[in-house]
Amino acid sequence: MEAKSVLSFDEVKAHNSRDDCWVVIEDKVWDVTDFLSEHPGGSEVILNYAGRDATTVYNEFHAPGMLEETLATNKFVGDVLPSNDVPPRSTIDEAEAAESNPQPENRHIEIPRQVPEIYEKPHLHRLISAADFQEVARHTLTPKAWAFYSSAATDLVTHTQNKALTRRVMFRPRILRDVKTVSTKRKILGCDSSVPFFVSPAAMARLAHPEGELALARGCANEEIVQCISSNASYPLASIVKAGKQDQPFFLQLYVNVDRPKTEDLLRKAASLGIRGILVTVDAPVPGKREADERIAAENVASAISGAVASNDKKGGGMGRLMAQYVEKSLIWEDVQWIKRVSGLPVVLKGVQSAMDTRMAAYWGCDGVMLSNHGGRSLDGAQPSILVLLELHRICPEIFDKLEVYIDGGFERGSDILKAISLGATAVGIGRPYLYSLTYGEEGVEHLTQILKDELETSMRLCGITNIDQAHPGLVNTQDIDSLVLATDSHPYIRWRPRAKM
Repeated sequence: MEAKSVLSFDEVKAHNSRDDCWVVIEDKVWDVTDFLSEHPGGSEVILNYAGRDATTVYNEFHAPGMLEETLATNKFVGDVLPSNDVPPRSTIDEAEAAESNPQPENRHIEIPRQVPEIYEKPHLHRLISAADFQEVARHTLTPKAWAFYSSAATDLVTHTQNKALTRRVMFRPRILRDVKTVSTKRKILGCDSSVPFFVSPAAMARLAHPEGELALARGCANEEIVQCISSNASYPLASIVKAGKQDQPFFLQLYVNVDRPKTEDLLRKAASLGIRGILVTVDAPVPGKREADERIAAENVASAISGAVASNDKKGGGMGRLMAQYVEKSLIWEDVQWIKRVSGLPVVLKGVQSAMDTRMAAYWGCDGVMLSNHGGRSLDGAQPSILVLLELHRICPEIFDKLEVYIDGGFERGSDILKAISLGATAVGIGRPYLYSLTYGEEGVEHLTQILKDELETSMRLCGITNIDQAHPGLVNTQDIDSLVLATDSHPYIRWRPRAKM
C-alpha cells in the first residue's frame, strides 16, 4: 500500500472528534469517521483512541489484515512520521493504566501464590490419533478457547451420541483381496481431493494459533484437501485464500446476515476470489445454549469476515451466542434461489436433519446437503447425524442420485469416515479435531490429515477394497441402531395437527 503522505503525530492529534476521527494502526493513519456508526463494538471504543495510536487495543480484538479488508482504500491517510517526543506504545498503555487505577503510596499488595499445572507438550510426532490432539488442546488452549471449541448444547446428548452411534455400526470385511495399492481420492462438489473428508467450518481458529485459518489453508494445500471457511473466521476471506496455493479449492460457510446486502457483498467477493461452493448453515437461526462457553468471560475477539464481536452480558460470556446476533432468523426455502443467483456457485445446505428436508433441498435446486447437527452445539436432542444418513436410505434412497450428501458430527477416525462413505456419503466433514491440531500450527494440520488418511487406508485394506469408490452399504452392519431410524415421514401421532401453518 502506497502512502499518500507522511504525517506527524501532532497532525494526527488534531483529528480527534466524532466528526473528524483518525487513528494510527501499526504506524499507518486511517480516517475512520464514516466507520464509527458501523463498528460492531460501538463508536465509543474507537473514539477513545481518536487522534491517537490504537495499535495495542486493535490487535487484541482483530486479526492482521482485517482493517484493510473493512475500510475502503481512500480511508488510508498515510504513514505516521516517527517522533522522539512520543513514548513507545507500551509506555503509553502503562501510564494510562496507572492514571485510571491509582494506587495509594506504600500500599502492600499480597499476591496469592499459585502452583500452575505442569504440562509438557509432547512432540508432534508422538501424537497418533485425533484424540491425542484433543488432549493437548485441553491442556494448552486458554480456558475460554477450550470452552468455546469443546462445548456443546445443554446436556450434551446429541454431542455424545454423534460419535457413540457411529461406533455401533460394524464392518463386514471381505478377505483374500489384493489390497497392496489403495486410492482414497474423491471429487467433492466437483473439486479434486486426496481424501473423502474435508475441514468443516469452525469459527475463530486464531484462538488456537496466531495464524489460525491461514495455517489451516497452508496445511490443506500441502495435503490436497478442501477447507470450508467459516463466516466467523478470524482472518479476512481474501487473506485465507491467498495463504493457500493457486487453484486450491475452498468452500465458504455462510450465515445469512440480517442485513442482506452484506451477505450479497460477501457472496460476490467469494465468487471473485475463486471460492468453489457455498455451505449455507440452516440449523442455527439462533445458537444453542452452550453452558461451558457461557460460564467463562468472553475474550477480546472479532470475526474478520462477519464483523461479529465477542462480549459479555447478563446471560454469560458465550462467544457462540454473542457473535451470532447478526444471523438472519427469517431464512426460508425461497432464499436458496437468491443465494444461487447472487453467488453463481453451487449451494449446499449445512444442517439438514431429516429425509423430508433433504427432498426439499433437491426440489429447490441445492447441489448437496450436509447432514449435521452443528456438532451437538445447536438443538440438544437432535438426531445423531448417522441416523439421518440411515433415514435417507429408508425413506428416500433415490436422493443419492439427485444431489451430493455430506455428513459431520463426531467423526474422529478413518474407520468412522469409511462407514459414512459406505452408507452413501460423498465426503465427511471434520471440525473440532482440526481446531485442536492448530496447537501445532500448519504442521499439526498436516499431521492430523495424515493420521486420518492412514487410518482410512488401513480400514479399506482390512475391508477388502482398494478404491474409496468401491465402498458400499454391504460393507457395514447397521442392525444395532436400525431400530432408532425413523421408518416414514409420517409421525405416529398423526391425529395431531399444528395450530399454525408450517
